[in-house]
This record gives sequence, C-alpha cells and structure tokens, in this order.
Amino acid sequence: MSGLLERAASVFVEPPPRAEAPPRFASRALVLGAPADAVPLAAALAGGLREQERAAGAVLVAWPTADPPRPALGTPAAARLVAGLQLRGLEAVARGRLAWLGLGEADFALARRALAAVDVPVVVAITGPRSAATDELLPEQDQIVLVVATGEDQRLTDLARSGLAEWNVPLTIRGPLTAPGARTTALAGWGRLRLSG
Repeated sequence: MSGLLERAASVFVEPPPRAEAPPRFASRALVLGAPADAVPLAAALAGGLREQERAAGAVLVAWPTADPPRPALGTPAAARLVAGLQLRGLEAVARGRLAWLGLGEADFALARRALAAVDVPVVVAITGPRSAATDELLPEQDQIVLVVATGEDQRLTDLARSGLAEWNVPLTIRGPLTAPGARTTALAGWGRLRLSG
C-alpha cells in the first residue's frame, strides 16, 4: 500500500535533484623501492601522468632525502607549481616539467600538505622504511609501484606484494629504469613513463 501512496504523491512532489558527481582529481601514485631505483622511476611516472592527463606540470615528492634537491631548468608551469607549494611552506624546486619536493626523515607529514595543495598529478617516492604514516597514504592512491632490483629474492618480492595487496589499490611490480639516458632524463624532470595495470 505504501508503494501506491508514494507513486501517487510523486505526481505532486518534485523529484529530488540528481546529485552531481564529485570532481575528479588528478592522479596520485606511490612508488616504493631503493632510492637509486625508486626516485628516477617516480620522476618518470610523474612525467607520464602529466602527459596522460594533459596537465601543465606534475609534482614529485621524495622521502626521505638527506639533501634538498637542486633546482634545474624548469618550465613556467613547474615554476608556478613551485611558487604555490612554497606559499604553503614547502621547499620545492623546479626541474623540467616537475615541481620536486624532497622531504627529510622527520618531515613525512608534509607529503600530505603537498598532495592537498595541487590539482595536478603527484607521485610520492618512498625510499625509507614503511610506517603507519606512510601506510596512511596507500589507500588514497590510484596506483602503487614496487620497484624491484634485478636479482632481488623472489620471496621478498612476494612478501612485499602480499603486504600491499590488502589496500586494494592497483599494484605494479617492475624493475628500475634501464634504457640509456632514462634515469638522467627522469631526474632532470623531462622523463615520461606510462604503466599498464
């Protein structure tokens, strides 16, 4: 009977407005691995996401870094991203098409501030030990990449894979950049890497 009354009332009552889909934010990715392998790959991935989403620039956050990254030749879009991050107290530098933020051991909490400050792709390279703070970022990512060095013990890789699977975020396991010049180009902020699944 209540169904009949609801249908009858719907003739006189305007249907509720359709909810608009929430805005789609730029991609977020997290790269785990040794510093020499994960940072160049993360930089290239940031470049690939920037190109894929037709963004003017992208942000790379590297943690932990002993020394802040040095600025290099950067695009105007990267310089604008850097200026916006610096206004929020984040010491980023421009490198190619990327705004690059190196965080010290005790500064990981600033990664979240960087993620919230921009509407371009952001890749976070975690090269230190995982912790509760780093794991809080995992479910917020569009993809996670585990960089495994050539000759790495398969049992360790499987253990890492199973530990990351619980977050239900697409996971890619791959080796470091090996093409000639790929690391140099990526670290200069001009590299591009696209991952499939």
